[in-house]
Amino acid sequence: TFANETHGFLLTGTTSRSSSTTDFYMYDASADEWTELSETPSEFPGFARSFGYGVVLNEFEHPKAYLGFGASVTGERLNDFWSFDMVTHDWERLASLPGPPRRHPAMNAVKSSDGDIWEIHVGLGDGPLNGVLQNLGDWWIYNIESDSWTQQPDLPGETRHHPFYFSIGSMSYGGLGHGSSGIYRDWYRLVDGEWIFDSPFESYEITNDGTVVSDEPLTTEARVAGTQFAIELPLTGQSSGGTSQQLSGSLGFVLSGDGDNHGTMSTGEFHLFYPPSSADDMDSVGRWGQLPPHPGVSRWAPGSFVLRGSARAFFTSGYDRRNGELFNDLWEMDLSPLFVDDSATDEPASSSPSASSSEPSQAPTSVPTSIPTNIPTSIPTSVPTEMLTEMPTNTDDNDSDNSSGRPSASPTTGGGSSSSLRLATGFGFGATAAFVCLLL
Repeated sequence: TFANETHGFLLTGTTSRSSSTTDFYMYDASADEWTELSETPSEFPGFARSFGYGVVLNEFEHPKAYLGFGASVTGERLNDFWSFDMVTHDWERLASLPGPPRRHPAMNAVKSSDGDIWEIHVGLGDGPLNGVLQNLGDWWIYNIESDSWTQQPDLPGETRHHPFYFSIGSMSYGGLGHGSSGIYRDWYRLVDGEWIFDSPFESYEITNDGTVVSDEPLTTEARVAGTQFAIELPLTGQSSGGTSQQLSGSLGFVLSGDGDNHGTMSTGEFHLFYPPSSADDMDSVGRWGQLPPHPGVSRWAPGSFVLRGSARAFFTSGYDRRNGELFNDLWEMDLSPLFVDDSATDEPASSSPSASSSEPSQAPTSVPTSIPTNIPTSIPTSVPTEMLTEMPTNTDDNDSDNSSGRPSASPTTGGGSSSSLRLATGFGFGATAAFVCLLL
């Protein structure tokens, strides 16, 4: 999944029909409508796959998305890399990763610390190394201008696949995930080629005025196979606008996934991350706060995207292990209360772009006073029953523990609606999973 300012895109993945596909759909947010791009001039020219990923640059109206990797229908790991123009719908094959091919890696779009170069960071996942299929710990940087790859130091923690990850400013984050020792909760950031251990995952209850309620975190549970995104506002090149409540700030988010036993969590947990005040200070760490969960229990391998330049995030797809349900619904989350700058005054819209910066835009030191607290905890009755279907039995993933089988799905009902989270139109072309942050 990826998005520009107006449209979201879902590409490839596992469906109820096949373990690997070239399915391609486009979501028009203004019309709340889906269009299928498969078998059109916009179709993906690469191999069918699952567990691939992609990103866009956090730059206003930049047309390109960058994507690749994953596993083919035979399970072969892939290392191809592509760009897709979200305006013209043209595809370009880019230089393949010179390292091991892989599925479900981390992938971040990062602006270099000098603010001049955009990079794509790719690492972790699982793939063949020295003739053995194994978890990976390497990390690579793709230079967009030179169409070339450079290897970076390995992640200092254990090798892993299906991690959580996002970028904020010049900081590339990665961690959590699944490896040979189990499910992890360690969290790292890469700054100028050096890994810094940020902190183990621990998320606290924070009141509306930003006060930590207790020194005891609400959860320290390790997790894997969810979805994630970051929002940085305003965008590079985006005019400041003329509203009295301008959106500004830099936050990361992790949403849903499996818990520390690689099984369903009782709620669709949602956590925000405040980056450290100093990127290169090894003693400066970020902090996590808990937000209301998404409807229902947690989902394995869901997807998400954010309309660039806004705080409108979308959550879709994934698999409910507990009830054997595979989803193709779409939820919109309004996260603007977390980014409202009440100190902004009414000014005419700027005629020049905002100043570019490779550092996070003044991360807030406390949680805003208007965090939504009324997100429903179950899916409303308006979810069409055709959005829920059976998990395919031909999916072979060592990230899955569905030994108990995959029962037929039934719709989940109950709950209500909320201005903070609403049910948008599901794409309805067959239930889809494994689209996590791009071509999952």
